[in-house]
Amino acid sequence: MSAGEKQPGGMGDVLRNGVFMRLWLIQAVTQILQNMVNFALLLRVREVVEVHSLPNANTAISLVILAFSLPAVLFGPVAGVLADRANKRLLMAVLNVARAFAVLLFLAIRPGWHVETILLAYYVVTFLFGIAGQFFAPVLGATIPLVARRDQLMSANALFNLTNTAAQLIGFAAAGPIVIRIMGVDQLFAASVVAYLLAAALVFTLPNTPKPVQKVGESEIQPMQRLWSDMKEGLVYILQDPALMKAIGYLTLASTTFLTIATLGPEFVTDVIGLGKEDIGLVVAPAGAGILIGVLTVPRVVRRIGRQWLISISMMMAGLMMLGMALTRRVLDTLTLGDANVTTVVWIVGAFAAVLGICNAFILVPSQTMLQERSHEAIRARVYATFFTISNTVAFVPIFFAAAAADIFGVVNVLLVMAGVVGGIGLFQILHERQSRFSKWNRLRPRHRLGPEALPKPRTRKNSA
Repeated sequence: MSAGEKQPGGMGDVLRNGVFMRLWLIQAVTQILQNMVNFALLLRVREVVEVHSLPNANTAISLVILAFSLPAVLFGPVAGVLADRANKRLLMAVLNVARAFAVLLFLAIRPGWHVETILLAYYVVTFLFGIAGQFFAPVLGATIPLVARRDQLMSANALFNLTNTAAQLIGFAAAGPIVIRIMGVDQLFAASVVAYLLAAALVFTLPNTPKPVQKVGESEIQPMQRLWSDMKEGLVYILQDPALMKAIGYLTLASTTFLTIATLGPEFVTDVIGLGKEDIGLVVAPAGAGILIGVLTVPRVVRRIGRQWLISISMMMAGLMMLGMALTRRVLDTLTLGDANVTTVVWIVGAFAAVLGICNAFILVPSQTMLQERSHEAIRARVYATFFTISNTVAFVPIFFAAAAADIFGVVNVLLVMAGVVGGIGLFQILHERQSRFSKWNRLRPRHRLGPEALPKPRTRKNSA
């Protein structure tokens, strides 16, 4: 190939695909909006708790996270089947309008209501908002092969994975805190309604995606029976692939840790560091920057040490970083014989958070790549939906009990336990991988390298009588 030719299927080739770029823009806008709205909800519920002096603040906040995670458990498999079978363009447009309506309902919740009514209203509307988001993710992923050529799929999926991580950084760590500080939570909700409606309009610029042709005899099957068959097919596909199950396990651990820290973040920032709740971005932003650095550097690091080593080392390092974040205030207070300077605490905690973000990316990106590589295009939406279901189901217990434990034992002690669990899993994986490599080497080592005594003795011919 000459220097002037463009590599087919490369990132540059994908970026020149106008239809794909519109789909990518829809993904970027809607995911950033979702993270901004989720961040605003955490602050709004925290504000309600503080204004009404309610106990168990972490539990109240954890219920918000459970509310937008629960739809993945209840509707994940159904969402995957629908994404594989529906008119994808029409479904994406409807779901964006539904999310705009859900965000509009947040503006209808008034502070003059009874406090239990306010919290219940936020939980219910968050649940509705989460339903639309859960159905949107699989259909978006299933649309990629329809707008990108087969030779563009690897680069297209890489760009979507990068955007997913960057959307967390921009929405949760940058745009959310900045917009709320400048405009306020209600204004962010209002702007999000408009943006979701514009995204719905942009969907109609994509080519129409009619429902797939039914197989022979498929129309005779009852709808519920066909739904169950499709869901079972996706689950069996995963269970038959150990590498795919391992990738889902890594992604589940990383996402559960992220959501748990998000639950404990507001109290950690206010009670441990000593900042206002609106300053949470001073800690979240370094973590987001670390994620971005990790996403950009992970291909080079993977080529040097391999996926499995990178994931295992990153889990152990993530545990150490959480340990550092939890103990920074205690150590500095001891060294200074009093209250440590808040600015110093912020800088040190921010440094730990940045490295934690890099570790998070070093776990997520290789695991997402494994998920992409091991999923056939015809069933990929169901694989993703099943992953979301497993991830959110597993996340329920640690998120809820970590929040309740933080109310009882303190957020620092809960972070210490989390650090021990994540770091311990990483250390176990490192030792297991090391033992596996030694065992493999012993099996493959040539026999002559064991010494002359290991070689078979030469046969001697017996003289015939």
